[in-house]
Amino acid sequence: MSLRSSPVNVLILSGDPEIHDQYRGVFRDANVTSAKDVATLPKDAHKRIFDAIVVESTRQAPGGEILKQLQGIDPARTLIVTGSRPVLKRTSSLLMAKSQSNGAAQTLCLETFLERKVGDFVKGMRNGSARNLHPMLISAVERPLITLALKETKGNQIQAAELLGLNRNTLRRKIQDLHIPVKRARTH
Repeated sequence: MSLRSSPVNVLILSGDPEIHDQYRGVFRDANVTSAKDVATLPKDAHKRIFDAIVVESTRQAPGGEILKQLQGIDPARTLIVTGSRPVLKRTSSLLMAKSQSNGAAQTLCLETFLERKVGDFVKGMRNGSARNLHPMLISAVERPLITLALKETKGNQIQAAELLGLNRNTLRRKIQDLHIPVKRARTH
């Protein structure tokens, strides 16, 4: 499975069509949902998880108040850009310039992000005296991946194992080896 096949989900809330167009240009390969405000969002938008949210704030509707109307936003995993129309326009220009560095447009995807971050890590480790980078990197990625899968499945290890494509016993061993705390969410 290619990581490039799962694009970024972006939500744009603005009354200015120019802002919608600019951010669609920034997030070229993304699934973009655009609306004037929260009230005009498609019905299924409240159920989606967005990787980036762009919100035009006004005196009547501050960005923070608009974001409170959207449920399930995790600021730790979502890029949130909020501001007035001029601020959003400047920000889109900055993001566009950054994505087109080195003369070639770059696709915003998990694989590109990992290439950059792992590349920086490998360069730093190469300058030191590190060995066995492969197991080190795998464990560094594996722990948060398993933790996020458990969080997504509310602690259900069988569902998490299916989500990860692992055998349930393998997942349990990895949870134990990586010292991952498991809390099963109770359903009411």
